[in-house]
Amino acid sequence: MSTPLQNISRDILIYSVLASDFERLDFKDDALAGVRANYFNAHCAPQAEKTDILVDGKPHSLSYALRSGEPLAWKMMCGNRPVQTVNRASDGSYSVISYGDNGVIFKRQYFDGNHLWLRTEYYDRTLENRLAAVIRPQYGEDTMMLRRQLFSQDGVDACDLYPSLTAPKQRCAALVYSNAGMVWFDARFRPAQTAPADNAKAEGGFRFTKEAFLSAGTADVLELQNAPYLSEEDVLQAGTPVYTPDVPQEYSAYDKIAEILFEAQKTNKNLFGELASLNPQPEPEEDPLEEAPAAAEAPAEQQPEPEKTAEPVAVEAATSAGEPAPTSEIATRDGAYAYYGALDENHLRTGRGRTVTPDGVTAYEGDYVADKRDGFGVCYYKEGSPNYVGDWKSGNRSGRGVGFRRSDGTIHVGKWHNNKPDSFGARFDREGNFIDVCTYVNGKRNGKSVSFDADGNLVVKIWKNGELVSEKIIS
Repeated sequence: MSTPLQNISRDILIYSVLASDFERLDFKDDALAGVRANYFNAHCAPQAEKTDILVDGKPHSLSYALRSGEPLAWKMMCGNRPVQTVNRASDGSYSVISYGDNGVIFKRQYFDGNHLWLRTEYYDRTLENRLAAVIRPQYGEDTMMLRRQLFSQDGVDACDLYPSLTAPKQRCAALVYSNAGMVWFDARFRPAQTAPADNAKAEGGFRFTKEAFLSAGTADVLELQNAPYLSEEDVLQAGTPVYTPDVPQEYSAYDKIAEILFEAQKTNKNLFGELASLNPQPEPEEDPLEEAPAAAEAPAEQQPEPEKTAEPVAVEAATSAGEPAPTSEIATRDGAYAYYGALDENHLRTGRGRTVTPDGVTAYEGDYVADKRDGFGVCYYKEGSPNYVGDWKSGNRSGRGVGFRRSDGTIHVGKWHNNKPDSFGARFDREGNFIDVCTYVNGKRNGKSVSFDADGNLVVKIWKNGELVSEKIIS
């Protein structure tokens, strides 16, 4: 047996933690641990890259950005299958989610706003959302330990794991990669002078025995095996987690959204084209939920009357490339926009059509009424990424729609009025992770917003004209 380590203190920096009951004790393929080690060893210098790596001999694509003062941006894919993604909370903390080959979440690693490790949760690899274990740091007077909780049909088995720098011959419960090197943790490394937490209050404190409760007038001793069992209601009132193997676990809204987004990513990859890169170039100040679309043709009243085109057959024969000529052209200060689609008797765009920029990029495709976007349609930025998908009214985004903010990749889903979010709407980050849901008035948050923190607690905020008034966390 190795010698217990006495000097692992609160100053230890933990890059990653592995539990032997759920993973191999090997950091060779742990890309997140390597990036975190580089970050802290470089005195918190920014780390960002988009690259291909091998994990268990299989090619994976990895993109990440780790900077001080910002939540981690992290995405690992194996082909079209997500392997690791990030959920970020409003307070700057975040969790890295790991998926199994079957798409089921089996691990969540939680970190605070300074990128320090908070805890790791393991889940059943076959049954969704069934918690199997939690490991978190625990500090004594001069030693850092790990508190491990295992959840099973028999209840919760909790114990403290103690550190050792020497590699043991027997398997340990956990292995930590840290600034102190590789540190093994196991219950058998407990220092001899440390009394078990469930037997003594403290050294020199109370140590209860059966005899301490006996008096001269006591005729019988209560035998615990004859005591009645606690009901599930009793356990719930006591705050103890209950393991129900035959009853499907209820999803929180947080987990349900994550499941929907994961399925959507598997089946609708690149549905709206390639979105912004992980590290976009700085852009001018903009509305927090929208940018001016590149496809901003001049209003109808400022446009010249489109000239009549030739008959369709003659137009098609006149095109050298074999492509049909545009139905009409719209002159703007940026050049002539080409239009393909229906016109009314006044030669105004009415019905289904597509308008293309002078560079040949689709600016808008959808419904028109009297030369204005009206109905359902998709508007694009100049480089071709989506700006807005949804309902239009008299040339404005009005109705149900999805807006894409190019600078940071955030997505707003909800109702719009006069080009701004209005009424209820939900936001998601560039990775598809849920941010919050809120009510809006004229594009500004007004009323309540609901989100989730890193611990899954409900966060309710009150807003007025875009300013935060109050915040409450509901466990």
